[in-house]
Amino acid sequence: MKTILFYWSKGAETRRAIIRFVAASESSGKPSYLNTIAEKLKVSHVAAKKHVDLLTEEGYLKVQNPGGKPVFLLLGPKGKEVLREIGSK
Repeated sequence: MKTILFYWSKGAETRRAIIRFVAASESSGKPSYLNTIAEKLKVSHVAAKKHVDLLTEEGYLKVQNPGGKPVFLLLGPKGKEVLREIGSK
């Protein structure tokens, strides 16, 4: 299921890191918010939002609280699938 979003495109490394971060947060019972993703990955809020929006649109992430402030993110079905492929390292 290798997809260009996670392997060959600009930003693929960041998107893999986001998937791994959200998965680790879920498994530890901690929330994943845009700000925590940006902070953890040491990228701007704008850059993190761009990646998160793309991953959400494509079904890799899902918003737990639509319209909420801040937005609480979880892995979507495709995110869980790609996590098995890329690993949690």
